[in-house]
Amino acid sequence: MPSIRIISGKIGGRNLKTSDNKNLRPTPAKMREQLFSWLRPVMSDYICLDLFAGSGALGLEAISNGAKKVVLVEQNQEIYTCLKNNCSELNILEQVELYRQSAENFVRRIKDIKFDLIFLDPPYNKDYINKILPKIVEKFVKNGTYIFIETNSYEEEVYHDSMELLKEASSGDSTGRLYQINK
Repeated sequence: MPSIRIISGKIGGRNLKTSDNKNLRPTPAKMREQLFSWLRPVMSDYICLDLFAGSGALGLEAISNGAKKVVLVEQNQEIYTCLKNNCSELNILEQVELYRQSAENFVRRIKDIKFDLIFLDPPYNKDYINKILPKIVEKFVKNGTYIFIETNSYEEEVYHDSMELLKEASSGDSTGRLYQINK
């Protein structure tokens, strides 16, 4: 079974087992390292949402770097089971909420929760993000919320009126952009 490593923080160096699923595309280590070097100084006690959790690399890296709680949403049963097992092995089940459902269902069904940090790393399809982003902004953000969006490098930047682009990093064919909400 393949694995990826948590880069930094209190569980840094630990490996996450990942599914062999060909649709699983964990955020590259270099990009995660850059992202958390930006966020680490401000993310103590954050409540985070990893909406397309996959391997859980982003959400679990957030826990490792001081987040109080992470909500992980993954619809694929095999990937979800692997994610749940990783949380158990890392002894962080008390800090995570796991949902096995699609991102669309989560956004539609969950009542208004305000997150400090939201990770959006869907299957590469910009139109999908643009369709779901207005509801995410409506239901889950507050002034100052950070949103990290990972897309294929050739895709155009995702846009919403209340989002300000703060940072951008690329690794291989992936581009990650960190935005902040200014309502």
